[in-house]
Amino acid sequence: MSDFFGDDFTVELKKYFLDATLKEVESFIDLIDESTLQKVTIEIREKAESWVVDAKSNEFTSLEAWLTDFNVKTDSLDSAEQMIKALSLLQKYLTALLVDGKDSTELALQFPLVAQSSREALFLHCKTGSQQFVVPINNVIEITSSLPLFPLPDLREGLAGVIPFRGEAVPVIDLKSYGFHSVNTNKFYYVICEHVGTRFSLQVTETDELLSLKDKDMQNLSDYPTMLTAPFIKQFFVKEEHSVMVLDIEKLVA
Repeated sequence: MSDFFGDDFTVELKKYFLDATLKEVESFIDLIDESTLQKVTIEIREKAESWVVDAKSNEFTSLEAWLTDFNVKTDSLDSAEQMIKALSLLQKYLTALLVDGKDSTELALQFPLVAQSSREALFLHCKTGSQQFVVPINNVIEITSSLPLFPLPDLREGLAGVIPFRGEAVPVIDLKSYGFHSVNTNKFYYVICEHVGTRFSLQVTETDELLSLKDKDMQNLSDYPTMLTAPFIKQFFVKEEHSVMVLDIEKLVA
């Protein structure tokens, strides 16, 4: 998480970047219609590359990942309406950063880009103890702080219990049932997910950054028989010499 901290000069630099980027985004929105879409899209893509660099230098890591994903998805935004909608999301994200003065994964989750590229997608990086996995961001509703976990009246394989969330009892997937290590801690967070109307939660010890991953980054778990096997994990990738599993939400719900 990045905050407006340090001396006044650092604070002003961060605010200047956000304010300048917000003005550029607003000017692009004003320029777009069906006749100008192609030309403006090229200009947006070029400008977005510099936004990514500036976001990184200002330590807005979640915004950096969001902008990287946005730059990839500009290829799939084939109408003025779609492009304006995507830029409007960025506009709201930048405005929230100016108001809150901090960047976080939780904030980025409030502005999801729904257009998906077949070549690249955005994931939430999670940890449970020493094991790491990612969840497709389109399936994530919210990350909550520690909540009470209530047991089910009848034991059900694969479920650890339920947590209260917005007036609902949301089932919690028991990752230990699928070969994940037990974690010796009472401090958990919950990643609330949804797939085709089915809501569930993953119990984690930490949530990290948003990761933009390409198909070529993935390796098949079947090629490495000594690694953890679970019906909802078919792929993994390596990040900083650690194996990170990719959760297949559709198979997890099934």
